[in-house]
Amino acid sequence: MQVIPMTAKNRKEAEPVFCQVAALRYAKVLNELGISKEAVLEAENIFGKSQELKAALVNPVITKETKHNIIDKVFSEEMRTFLKVVCDHEKMTIAEQIFAAYEELQNQAAGVKTVYLRYTALPSEEQKKQMGDFIKKKYGAGDIKWVMAEDKALIGGFILQVDGKEYDYSVQGRLNRLQRKLTN
Repeated sequence: MQVIPMTAKNRKEAEPVFCQVAALRYAKVLNELGISKEAVLEAENIFGKSQELKAALVNPVITKETKHNIIDKVFSEEMRTFLKVVCDHEKMTIAEQIFAAYEELQNQAAGVKTVYLRYTALPSEEQKKQMGDFIKKKYGAGDIKWVMAEDKALIGGFILQVDGKEYDYSVQGRLNRLQRKLTN
């Protein structure tokens, strides 16, 4: 096994992965605490709406005691202890990722698959239904949460992403595959 020393460059590259792992760990704890979904959603909404609140809770100059007082005044009693722990461990910078990971855990428990769809032209309801039926059959999903984004770089077609697997039905993808075949 090769050990690669941590440098400023690869630390920056690894940081998003570390944040995702930490966010997932905190989300699992939040899920296991049995806090109501409504309380979590309310905290997410409060946190998402106030830049000043975010700035205060991530600011290293502001004392933990002051941050705890802010949490006590702003958030529901159900969420306070959890948020104070996140704050004490200086992880409020990933609060939005924690909430997103929590939502993903909730979706998994409910049998909901998150499907990322990039497209050049918005698919019709019939096309979405066909894609949804494929995903439900392939992954045993009960329901689907669509995250859709227009991407003109695809030239035409679409790309589906589910559980880290990509289904590329785009013109750009076909061109790339053709180019690889011709150069090999």
